[in-house]
Amino acid sequence: MLPTIIAAQRPHFQALAGAWLDGGANSFVVVFENKPIAWWPTHADPSRVTLVENLWLGRKKIGELRVDGPNSRAARAQLQAEAVLLSSLIESSNNLNSVTSQLIDTQDQLLAMYDLTQTMREDVDFNKMLYQLASETTRLVKVDAAFMMVQKTGQPWLIEESPASAFKPETIESLLALVQETGHDLLLSGEEAREQFSNFRNLLLLPIQIRSSAKAALGLVNKTGGDFLSPDIKLARAIAEHAGARIENALLYQRNLEQAKLQTEMELAQRVQLNLLPRRQPAVKGIDFWASSRPALQVGGDFYDFLQREGWPFTFTVGDISGKGLSAALLMSMTRSVIRTKAHDFPAPSPELVVGWSNEELYEDFTEVSMFATVFVGQYEANSREMLYANAGHSPVIYYPRGGQARLLEADGTAVGILPTSFSENQRIRFEPGDVLIVATDGLSEAYNTQNEMFGYDRLLELTEALADKSAQEIANDLYDTVNEFSAGKPQDDDQTVMVLKGTKH
Repeated sequence: MLPTIIAAQRPHFQALAGAWLDGGANSFVVVFENKPIAWWPTHADPSRVTLVENLWLGRKKIGELRVDGPNSRAARAQLQAEAVLLSSLIESSNNLNSVTSQLIDTQDQLLAMYDLTQTMREDVDFNKMLYQLASETTRLVKVDAAFMMVQKTGQPWLIEESPASAFKPETIESLLALVQETGHDLLLSGEEAREQFSNFRNLLLLPIQIRSSAKAALGLVNKTGGDFLSPDIKLARAIAEHAGARIENALLYQRNLEQAKLQTEMELAQRVQLNLLPRRQPAVKGIDFWASSRPALQVGGDFYDFLQREGWPFTFTVGDISGKGLSAALLMSMTRSVIRTKAHDFPAPSPELVVGWSNEELYEDFTEVSMFATVFVGQYEANSREMLYANAGHSPVIYYPRGGQARLLEADGTAVGILPTSFSENQRIRFEPGDVLIVATDGLSEAYNTQNEMFGYDRLLELTEALADKSAQEIANDLYDTVNEFSAGKPQDDDQTVMVLKGTKH
């Protein structure tokens, strides 16, 4: 510090020395760290001294001003004043150098972060991004090796090293333990580093703050040319903050991508499920028919179907899988296929037999997943105007004979998948012109309003009687509309399916 000042201000020091020499002094000497570094005249003996004043940098003595010759009070006062001025100059110079050093460090960090940002501008996959972060950290901070660790929720740690395979498996395990134990910066150097890692001179470990539930850390090993100093640590922290932002963005991108894929799959599942349901309403002699389904989610567990074969009774079915969503949708398609197969391929398949055979085939599968299906299978014989049906735990099923009262056709057997054997038997009702049969799912009867009041069977029975003069499609649509108005303000929480059969003269 002092030699630098003397070199830069030598003419001024020479003028100061000349003033002393002109005043009768034999020599003027500047001492730094107990060694003379400049004296006038050059042939003088710098060890000869009569007056001495210390030079200070803060509270630390760094040198002296020495004069040989005068020893008066005025001479001492003059030398003391000059020492104070020179100490102030040294303090100012030191502060300036410190600020300059900080500015240089800041500039270096900004340039390094710019390089890092430019290097990683392109979108890359997650593992490649982690490797690039580790690789750029190795270059920017000038270390032998660096590593990035990230653990997503419920998944193992992802580890990328630069250079690749820089660490042995046991070293990685030790580093993982440090990452899990350390919630703050960790700096190991010298013996402390070698005690834990025999080939490490020093280690800097920086946990990375991520707003999501993932964990991350940046590690730097063996600083080139010595230990980690304050500028190195500051730069490493800046890189860690940048890495945290990059990781958060990557995790958010992955999450959005997964959600988009799931949404696409759900939309595809919805199209597939809708295609499984009949696309057209059947034309049946003596019956006005209408059926539709509204899932609570994109896919649901309700289904309806019908079969028309020449010389056979018109067969129809409605089912409701317990639960909703994808699991219910998968079982729905399986159950529908089994029932359709039993009703189509076997000779004279009455509703009772269709339910029984289907239960036998589906029982083990439903038991495995702890689910079940309520099923109603009906057959209409146009010539006799009779309806034959079997009800395996399904409700609500409403029968309204024209001019009479609407009533529930209750189940006489358990739902499919509950017991290995079905106890549902064939039941028979007359179905004359004007009679109405509504086979719905409990998404209608169990709809709730904002006061947590359930729509219930009684309202359905009253509504059936009020709507009985309308067409089958109008009855179905009014049922949906009335239930929706009742539960307005509360989202549909279960699938809703309505099948309406109304007797006609032709």
